[in-house]
Amino acid sequence: MMIKILGKMLCMVLFLGLNLYAGSIKSMVDSQEIARGDSVLFSITVVGEDSDPLPELKEIDGMKIEQITRNKSSDFVHVNGKSIMQHTTTITYEFKPKYNMTIPAFQVKVDGTIETSKAINLKVVEPIAGSKPKNKYFSLDMKLNKTKAYVGEAVIVTVYFRQNINIKLMELDYKKPLFSKFFSKQLEGENTYKEGVYTVHELKYLLIPKEEGTIELEPTTAKVAQRVQERQEGGWFANVPKWSNIASPSPTLEVLPAPSSYDVGGDFTLTSSIDKEEVKANKPVNVTIELKGEGSLEDFAGIKFDIPDVTVYSNDAKIKSSYKDDKLISSYAQNFSFISDHDFTIPSKEIQVFNYKTGEIKTLKTKSYSIRVKGGRNQEVEAISAVHTKSVVKKSRKGESIIGEESFFKKFKNLPPTFLLLTLTFVLGAMSSFFALYIIKLFSARNRAKNHTFNGHEALQILYPHIGESAEVEFIVRQLYAIKNGEKKVKLDKELLKELLNRYKPKEQ
Repeated sequence: MMIKILGKMLCMVLFLGLNLYAGSIKSMVDSQEIARGDSVLFSITVVGEDSDPLPELKEIDGMKIEQITRNKSSDFVHVNGKSIMQHTTTITYEFKPKYNMTIPAFQVKVDGTIETSKAINLKVVEPIAGSKPKNKYFSLDMKLNKTKAYVGEAVIVTVYFRQNINIKLMELDYKKPLFSKFFSKQLEGENTYKEGVYTVHELKYLLIPKEEGTIELEPTTAKVAQRVQERQEGGWFANVPKWSNIASPSPTLEVLPAPSSYDVGGDFTLTSSIDKEEVKANKPVNVTIELKGEGSLEDFAGIKFDIPDVTVYSNDAKIKSSYKDDKLISSYAQNFSFISDHDFTIPSKEIQVFNYKTGEIKTLKTKSYSIRVKGGRNQEVEAISAVHTKSVVKKSRKGESIIGEESFFKKFKNLPPTFLLLTLTFVLGAMSSFFALYIIKLFSARNRAKNHTFNGHEALQILYPHIGESAEVEFIVRQLYAIKNGEKKVKLDKELLKELLNRYKPKEQ
């Protein structure tokens, strides 16, 4: 008899022990009352040592699933001195119900037992104008730094995500606003600070309106999962995510039409500087142009130079922007190099700036620079011209001017034949000597050319790795590339090239 009683007690203990560790399945929604057009988050959570996969749904009662989120965690739990590995799996479905409906119950095998969730009823109501779902733990807000702006004018919108400091956040699925009627760009990084019982996260976006009119910005939305502990069958607790859908209000911006013809909008200053205004032939003159002020330069086309018989190089423009004191501060900087073998002028450049504050268009100009090229082509022409036009002027006894060339030829006609013959012989001899020296020099030059054949490809291979080490290397590399690309006006500085090749050419072992 006693054995039977002990046997029954043992069976009861085993049965209770099995139930202590029995798994579970639960389903929940973030709200059972949904405004028409809003989404609902439906979550299924399974807790246990071992379970079958959760259902993969593509629709619920004909409503298409828009997004699926999965979450899984594992913890050791202790019950009556025994430790087990507890697994918690949650799958969340997002969809938009169009009518009142019931989310059916689901069955999953957990720890060898078929567990069934509860069915959930949903009620769809008509939305109230201007209202958004409220959440006492989380909130989203969106604010503009101005209510009116011109087409093309920079507007800053700040998104605020507030989280109660006493709530543990498991997951955040934030969706950036669409900004469909704007050019948009995120500014800086996230700014985080405390405000009362909330932790606030700030994100700023630069918006540039594309069209005029009254524009209502699309709200920004997010799905948040807070960590909650739920008591399971068997007495232990499981950490499960509780999902919520939150959305910001939709601010409105009035966009005014802007003038059709201007280069950049805002309040800017334009400056230029030059490193030198006198240079040797085929040496670079460098000019820096800067545009600074309040406004956006994202669509600024930049400044270009096209000067006949002058080679112009430029690096990529550097455009920077920062947000300071509720203002967008921007800067544009670009360097230009001008190379020529004759005097030239760097012309003034101008841009049209539309000031959004005053509604006026202002013209900004750079300086014009006259460049003097020493030893250039224009000076050689001047020297030759001076030689051919120079006249020897004498004073006659009567004080009259006599042009030297005319007097010389008149006297030359009256010279005796013997003197003419001697003069001719002297001239021919001088010409013969000059011709002989020219032939010798020509052959010497050819021999040197054979020993020092110029190869632009090899020169580029040697010098390009050192382009950042000096301005001379950069200058020669630019010339070599210009020649390689078929620019016939470029005159290579061969002496400088030879010097640099000797400096950087790998030494033979």
